[in-house]
Amino acid sequence: MSVSVDNFLKNVFLLTQESPNPVTSSVLAERLGVSGAAVTDMARKLGKKGWLDYRPYQALVLSKQGQKLALKVIRKHRLWELFLHQVLGMDLMSVHEEAEKLEHHTSDELIEHISHFLGNPDFDPHGDPIPGNGGEIPSEKGVKVLTDVGENEEWVVKKLRYRNSETSEMYDRFGLESGMTLKVLKIFDFDGSLEVRFSDGREVLISGKLAENIFCVKKN
Repeated sequence: MSVSVDNFLKNVFLLTQESPNPVTSSVLAERLGVSGAAVTDMARKLGKKGWLDYRPYQALVLSKQGQKLALKVIRKHRLWELFLHQVLGMDLMSVHEEAEKLEHHTSDELIEHISHFLGNPDFDPHGDPIPGNGGEIPSEKGVKVLTDVGENEEWVVKKLRYRNSETSEMYDRFGLESGMTLKVLKIFDFDGSLEVRFSDGREVLISGKLAENIFCVKKN
């Protein structure tokens, strides 16, 4: 497949996972940084291949084959992220950017060697599940978005969604990373921001927008 097809299928799948709202051409166009016309043109082509249930002016829905192909790209991306971070010691924002390039040029054989080398992991360094060779997705039972947790409860950060360099900079500024414990002290209705205390005693104010990218599990 071409890079543009890889990115189209992958991002339709990811957008479907990230939000209950339908994946429209305009939403995907914004995500990919292309025009709506370019998305429509690609959707028609993928519809003819049977990878997308394409209907004019309707939500974009992957077929079973399209989903299988999307998961293959995501598997390569997340295994590369883990390899670059765990083996080469690269920072989390850098591994995402490099994996975006490598995912398109890695053979199925090579990615299985990488998976075996890493111990066939279930999660990447951000905490996102790595699809299995057959497309199965490891369970994320109990994972909640930080905006959905209650006050005065302790949570463990399971994963951080990296959208751009600004998101990465905010994580670094707050010292946010997977595995750390936090407690939500106060949720402000005015703008959805959260007052949070970390296990080291620091208390910070996190915006609702950033909190939407932080995923946690209840501390035992």
